Amino acid sequence: MSKGKYQYNHWKTKDLLRLTSATLFSILIGLSSALSNAQVPQEAINLKTTESHKTKSPTIQPSDESQTAPTQSNSAPNGEDAQVQEIDQLIQLLQNPERRAALIDNLEELRDTTTVKENPDILKISDVLVVDEIATEVVKDYTKFLSVFGLTANQAGSFLLLGISIVLLLAVVLSNNLLASFMHKKLSPIRRKLSLNSNRFSPLFRLQRWLGYFLAALLVIYTASELFPTSVGIFVSKDTLIEFAEIALALFSVLAIFISIWEMINAATEHYFNTHHTSSNARMRTLVPLAKNILLFLLSIMGALVLLSELDINVMPLLAGAGVFGIAVGFGAQALVKDFLTGFTVLLEDLLQIGDIVKVGGRTGEVTNITLRKVELRALDGTVYTVPFSDISVVDNLTKHFSYYLLEIGVAYRENTDNVIQYLQEVDKEMRESEEFGPLILEPLEVLGVDAFADSSVVIKARTKTKAHEKWYVGREFNRRIKLLFDKKGIEIPFPHQTLYFGEDKKGKAPAARIEVQDDSHDNKIEDTHTKKEESYQ
Repeated sequence: MSKGKYQYNHWKTKDLLRLTSATLFSILIGLSSALSNAQVPQEAINLKTTESHKTKSPTIQPSDESQTAPTQSNSAPNGEDAQVQEIDQLIQLLQNPERRAALIDNLEELRDTTTVKENPDILKISDVLVVDEIATEVVKDYTKFLSVFGLTANQAGSFLLLGISIVLLLAVVLSNNLLASFMHKKLSPIRRKLSLNSNRFSPLFRLQRWLGYFLAALLVIYTASELFPTSVGIFVSKDTLIEFAEIALALFSVLAIFISIWEMINAATEHYFNTHHTSSNARMRTLVPLAKNILLFLLSIMGALVLLSELDINVMPLLAGAGVFGIAVGFGAQALVKDFLTGFTVLLEDLLQIGDIVKVGGRTGEVTNITLRKVELRALDGTVYTVPFSDISVVDNLTKHFSYYLLEIGVAYRENTDNVIQYLQEVDKEMRESEEFGPLILEPLEVLGVDAFADSSVVIKARTKTKAHEKWYVGREFNRRIKLLFDKKGIEIPFPHQTLYFGEDKKGKAPAARIEVQDDSHDNKIEDTHTKKEESYQ
């Protein structure tokens, strides 16, 4: 385009972007100015005009009549009398030609100073796009739209500010959540280095998120009460919200402190167990969970007391009431108290541990869980037994430090027992020399000798010492190898049988036994028939 009055050049992409942004900015400025003009009351406009007139106009010496008026107005009370006096002063000003001419000159001077002389050679984007006219039309349409819902411009502005505040608070909450996630991920290398759980300290970040949600909701309510004092403010006052926020921050701080203590304790125990390889220690695996449960109970009680004290609640009456309640529970729940006392004694004396095979309360199984009130057993078939400590009078621990597998071998009366004992020792030697079973056997086989004469066998008793939980595994292999060796050596292992006795007559002789012989000629005929058929096929 050739250079003309406005000297246009060829526009580039940057120029178009600048024009677009300037246009949008001008539209926003026009909308805001139009809204502000629509919301300004007429009294404020009159007051502004009067003040500008006073600042621009020179000092006019009042006449004698006008000098007496301020004295009267000062003595007159506020209200309608003051307004009447101001009207009289204005009439006197207009009646005086000199003062009226001075007033007109001052007004013309004010008009000249407020009028901006525009350079006709400069092109304004607002003039090209007719921003003022567009903004005025938009404001008119917007006012009509609000009138449909019965809203004024001030109310619409309040709703707009509330919406903007909600959007900003949502952005803050999202930033807080992103910060919590970022810190949680940053702790992952430290967790791996210290051999901690992957979710360790995550409750702190979860508390951080909930604190952000709570404060955002509280600020929304506070903003609504400020923007709508006649509707929302009557239900919740600003002082109440501020006090509630202070209490909430104190509560969250207390929770953060106690959660940090609990997480640090868990982290210390996890690091100790994973680095010192004490997880195989059954006593440690038994006592550490109990200690953690007791510590968690104490921390919960202390945290509750601190929270109540932060709420300005006197905790001393509560402690006294808790003491009385504890005495009442001690009398009313004697079985529960007995469970705790018995459990404490059993654990203190190390009668059983997690992983032991025990028999308590008529139930046998592996100890899987222990609390101060009960013990859980899992039987061989998977059944879980829960036995309260109050029902435990005797503890049969089958795997305390080591175990014995008892062998009771029955042989026929005709067998040489010395040879049988020698065969048992051969089996034991073979077992101890085995790579699979040798490490499980602690001592050579202890043969106790001939233990009993049974109805049809001679019982030889022996036992082998094994590791705590390996007695059944070793014992089953012993039985298998003893059976194979006895079969090889021809040692008879008798089985239960009965001898029939027909009694005696008066002369001391046994009565004749009635024997019936069945004719199996029919079976023989069938066998002969099958034989002939086979020969004919051949």
